[in-house]
Amino acid sequence: MTILTVNIPDDKDLAAVQEALDRFELSYIVDASADYSFNEAEIKSFLKSKQDFIDGKTTARDWKDIEEDLNGAYN
Repeated sequence: MTILTVNIPDDKDLAAVQEALDRFELSYIVDASADYSFNEAEIKSFLKSKQDFIDGKTTARDWKDIEEDLNGAYN
């Protein structure tokens, strides 16, 4: 079994995703309480990383490294 987590911005898009899942006869759970907001320090860190990359001060990160950070934020 594979679990897929998707952040859907509005109810219109949610309805379309649910319709597709229903057509494939896939089971799913809608958890509207799972909102995550980045705090000010996290946003500043993201913006600094972006600017450092643009300025050539850092290289792009491997996706696995980024994925681990994001999983830590949502789990």
